[in-house]
Amino acid sequence: MGKIKTKVGFRGNVKEIEVTIPDHEPAPWDAETPLKVVGTDVPRLEASLKVTGRAKYTADIHLHGMLIAKILHAPYGAARIKKLDVSAAEAMPGVRGTTVFKGEGRPLLYHGDEILAIAADTEEQAEDAVAAVKVDYEFGTPVTTVEAAMKASAPSVFEGKENVQENKKARIRQNDPEKAIQEAAKIIEATYETQVQTHSCLEPHGVVARFNEDGSLTLWASTQALFQVRSDAAAQAKLPQQKVRVIAEHVGGGFGSKFALGPFGIAAIELAKKTGHPVKCVLTREGEHTTGGNRPSSIQKMRGGVTRDGKIAGVSVTTHGTGGVAGGAGCANPAVYHFPAVHKEEYSVYTHAGPAMAFRAPGHPQGFFALECFIDEMAEAVGLDPLEFRKRNCDNELYHAEWDLGAQKIGWKERRNTVAGGGPGAVKRGLGMASTLWYQKGGWKDWFGQRYAVEIVATRDGAVEVRNASQDIGTGLRTLLACIVAEELGLRPEEISVKIGDTDLPRGAPSGGSQVSPSIGPAARNAAFQLKKKVREVAGLGDGVTWKEACRRIEGEALRVTGERSPNYGEYKDKVAGCQFVEVEVNVETGRIRVKKVVAVQDAGKVIDKLTFESQIVGGVTQGISYALFENRILDRRRATQVNADFISYKIAGAADVPEIVPIAFDVANAVNNCGMMGLGEPPTIPTAAAIANAVHNAIGVRVRSLPMTPDKVLTALAGGEGRK
Repeated sequence: MGKIKTKVGFRGNVKEIEVTIPDHEPAPWDAETPLKVVGTDVPRLEASLKVTGRAKYTADIHLHGMLIAKILHAPYGAARIKKLDVSAAEAMPGVRGTTVFKGEGRPLLYHGDEILAIAADTEEQAEDAVAAVKVDYEFGTPVTTVEAAMKASAPSVFEGKENVQENKKARIRQNDPEKAIQEAAKIIEATYETQVQTHSCLEPHGVVARFNEDGSLTLWASTQALFQVRSDAAAQAKLPQQKVRVIAEHVGGGFGSKFALGPFGIAAIELAKKTGHPVKCVLTREGEHTTGGNRPSSIQKMRGGVTRDGKIAGVSVTTHGTGGVAGGAGCANPAVYHFPAVHKEEYSVYTHAGPAMAFRAPGHPQGFFALECFIDEMAEAVGLDPLEFRKRNCDNELYHAEWDLGAQKIGWKERRNTVAGGGPGAVKRGLGMASTLWYQKGGWKDWFGQRYAVEIVATRDGAVEVRNASQDIGTGLRTLLACIVAEELGLRPEEISVKIGDTDLPRGAPSGGSQVSPSIGPAARNAAFQLKKKVREVAGLGDGVTWKEACRRIEGEALRVTGERSPNYGEYKDKVAGCQFVEVEVNVETGRIRVKKVVAVQDAGKVIDKLTFESQIVGGVTQGISYALFENRILDRRRATQVNADFISYKIAGAADVPEIVPIAFDVANAVNNCGMMGLGEPPTIPTAAAIANAVHNAIGVRVRSLPMTPDKVLTALAGGEGRK
């Protein structure tokens, strides 16, 4: 270990700090490091594979003798299986095996609950067999909303368990918030509501399972966590983990819903074991909506006080939300700003609906929708511009720099209405803003205590291959690793090949919390740094010798180096910041909101590939727009059936709904690790809904405090209804 000095910060705000780094580590890229590849626009390495359809996803795997499995999902919630008869189904042509999840007498808690799975020679035969299963149901009384489940007379979703569960770890009591609020110059109260958003991954959940001749098991899985799936599969198949291999060459999205083996994976394994054939089980689109995970709803009651000089005095927040038959209905607030006195209570409410799962920045889009709208309402109460109010209540210079840049790019000072709702005509224009926050610095080992590592192989012809087990769920990991290694070796990214997505490779990270890139990137740089030293030692690299010439002098066919991830050793900022400024048009006759422009300023430490960085921002903003204006799971309250479990009735933003998006990659030298990388995937989707809501208020002069902000809610607010409170 040794101490070095390094320059950290951002343009116009750079300082020198001292960090301690391991002896084998290269010095971190800092604010003054000259870089040739890192920070430039590098196209995706796998782009041609994806646009030509040659990239193989789990559903694309076709093995000799493979069977297709389909799952029978419960069509109702709050029911019990009185009788289950599979005899007719098992006698149908092509049917090879059945595995039952829930038999007679078992309760069904939500639409989509798994009853059984059937494997057949073809997809059509499996579907016909599932349709032929006879089930008699005994119906109970479902609870499908937070309000209904909270009533004293409500039936319990889980027998012997209260529907309302407090998250005691989220309880905050800091100073005396009630006294601070009461003594403030202005008291503001508001309630904000957000809906349930289903995961809707473009690639459905799925697994292909094959038992090999030696008794080992190979899985092809659409997953965010290869080693977690390997652990689950080993337990299910009663095999040691070393006898299970999991492959995920390409993954079409996950957002937090693809961490476990899942019932579809269990079905594939059990039916493969029973039939002796490889088995593929992929969820239908309906199954994706009902069982594939969701973002919980929220009802957030906020009360706060503001001093005469525009400072927050205190705040009290109580939240309730439902994750269906799961918990996790938290809301990430208060945050970002200085709150001298705080009271916070948080409750998850069980309902007869599919389970919530981690969803791109869990709890944050809900929490920041309420937080950032409430900040605007506080600013309005004391007659301050929302940007000025934020500056008075946050002393983080990174936020101030990003706010100023975003405001300048949107024309905040010149174009924002100073009197909301003004102007002629039916279409009103408005500007709004909101901030974001994230925490991921990357780690050096996984949930199982295994250290992350990257292997690099250089062959005598000069070829370089980077190897790591991490899966890429669409974030561009291959390209980032190629950029890092190319920078260190003095090559071009296109000269680097990257092999990922296989548990036979060096230990990789799960794609959760935006941790993969900042966890694996530094290990890749460390490996490249060690490789460069070895090539220099054996071949004279750097003494007027090119990389290819040096590699020709390698003894043997190849030189292999493994670089391990070290613990983080310092940082300039321990969180990432960001903000979004939005322009909307609202038609006061139809209630329709159109987002016209979004300026999104985001940092995540050192920008490795600017093109990929900006693509992540655009994707996050687009998902945020969809959450703000369209997406909403709707349940039939009589039988707890989701009535819009498809892409026709479940509305998602399409091409015509995507506005001009101006992504701004705000580079920060952070010295958190040898690459200075931090997590990026989640923060860009957090502030979008709040920024849109604040822009809507600026346009029409009334607030819509409930998501999605559909035309009926806008018209109700304009008419003086609930949305105006």
